[in-house]
Amino acid sequence: MTSIRNLGWLAAACFVAGWFLPAAADVPGWMAFRYAFAPVWPYRATGGDGSVEDAIPQVLSALTNVVFVVLFARLVLGKVTRPGLYLRVAIACFVLDLYWFVQMVRDGGIRELWIGYYVWMVAFALQVLIGWMLTRTARAAPA
Repeated sequence: MTSIRNLGWLAAACFVAGWFLPAAADVPGWMAFRYAFAPVWPYRATGGDGSVEDAIPQVLSALTNVVFVVLFARLVLGKVTRPGLYLRVAIACFVLDLYWFVQMVRDGGIRELWIGYYVWMVAFALQVLIGWMLTRTARAAPA
C-alpha cells in the first residue's frame, strides 16, 4: 500500500506542476482550466463563442480536475472502498482529457500543446495505474 500512496503523491506533484507549467504558449495550466471552463464561467471574453459540441468536452475536462482532487484525497485518507470504481473513474477522466490532444491532432496544431499538458496527463495516467494496483490488491486479499 505504501508504493500506491507514493504513486499518489507523485501524481499529485505532476498535477500541481501541470497547473503552473505552460500548457500552451503563454497559457499556464491554471489558465487553461479557466479557458476550458469558460462556457460555464466566462473568462477573458471567451465564454459562449464555441459550439456546444466543443463546450461539453471542454467543461467535462475542466471538471476532471475536481475529480482528481477527490480521488487523491480518498487515496491519501485510505477511504478507497471500491477500487474498481476508482479505476473506472480514473480511466474516464484520462479519456476525457485526451480530448485536447485529439483536437490538436485533428486541427494540425499538436505542437501547440506544451509540457504542462503532458505533465498534467501523466498525473491522470498515474491515477489509472493506482486504480489498477488497488484493484489487483483487492482481488489478491483473502476474503
